[in-house]
Amino acid sequence: MNKNIAASTIALVAAIATTQSASAKDWYLGGSVGYNQTSDQTSEGPSRRVDVEYDEGYALSSFVGFRKSENLRFEGEFTFRRNDGETLAFNNISRPFAGSGTESYSLLANVLYDFPTASAVTPYIGVGAGIGFLENDFVYGPANFEDKDTSFVYQGIIGASVPVSDKIELFIDGRYFGATGVDFVRTSPADNGVSLESEYDNYTVSVGYRFKL
Repeated sequence: MNKNIAASTIALVAAIATTQSASAKDWYLGGSVGYNQTSDQTSEGPSRRVDVEYDEGYALSSFVGFRKSENLRFEGEFTFRRNDGETLAFNNISRPFAGSGTESYSLLANVLYDFPTASAVTPYIGVGAGIGFLENDFVYGPANFEDKDTSFVYQGIIGASVPVSDKIELFIDGRYFGATGVDFVRTSPADNGVSLESEYDNYTVSVGYRFKL
């Protein structure tokens, strides 16, 4: 169901953009790099609870966009986020652990609105939705909390951009990124794998560029 919602969202935004009579100057591409912080993750199931606190991480993004009007833009975005675990507790008992932490790969369709100003700086806001591929990688004691999940994801965007040439804009923005219906499987010698209902919430600040085609 989540996959169908994300696919429909992306297809709708793509259809809106491609039905416009666009010239080459309406399209742009770009990328960004940023700092991110994933909120504490709680995963719960029958008689089992895993709590993870995260270190700061990084985010890498690339996108292609279409300017429908002076103020309205549409984008297709791919973003990678990674965070190492800082602490882990099982059933409220802190445990030493190994593993590479949590990663997310997301494909989103965004709608953004640029606010006109009298200066060179253009503030903007936006929303996005799509599909996310999430991966946990934690091992503690005899237990294994390594699993992948695919979820519907969404985000809110606020930022500002400034042109540095006729074709290049630089920007800085902040994004809240969330996922719904996240589940990860925990395995141990005592069981063959138990699905734990989990969560994923992330805050990202990025700097990047847009290049007009």
